[in-house]
Amino acid sequence: MKAQQIIQALYSFFLGLVVVGFVAVGLMTFYPQSRYDQTSSGDDAWRAAVDSWSLGASIILLVCATVIFAVSLVLSERLDVVANGLLLGGVFTMIYAVAVSLDGRTSPLRFVVVAVALLVTVAVGYLKFVRGRRGAATAAVAAAAGASASGVAPDVTERLVRVETKLDALRRALDG
Repeated sequence: MKAQQIIQALYSFFLGLVVVGFVAVGLMTFYPQSRYDQTSSGDDAWRAAVDSWSLGASIILLVCATVIFAVSLVLSERLDVVANGLLLGGVFTMIYAVAVSLDGRTSPLRFVVVAVALLVTVAVGYLKFVRGRRGAATAAVAAAAGASASGVAPDVTERLVRVETKLDALRRALDG
């Protein structure tokens, strides 16, 4: 691995940590957790307040993580290193959202929060890692089909598609 790639990976990781830190500080600033008051109505009221806060906080964090994921996908074509850092920040924020949702009592709404987190994470993974590869393969097949229609022998077209697929795989491997 080249020194530049190591620095880019470290930068992306650090940016991810800063993003989740920013979200966490924002959450605590604008949606602070209730403080325990021993003179209040007791532990049941305190537990209910904590459950309510953790559910609300997990929903807020889920929305923030989804927005961060979306921004990372939009930027992925132009600013690869920054987009990767934002993607990591979205992943870390999603982990935080799930952890906060586990803090409260189990309820169907908490299950929905975790299910949405799972769906968003799988969708972002598909859009980031699978869609681009499938698009390159489709382009190679379309190019081969165009060559076949122009009178090139079918075996040449098949070989060309295999070579382009191998070159694309090699390019992805080298890009890291």
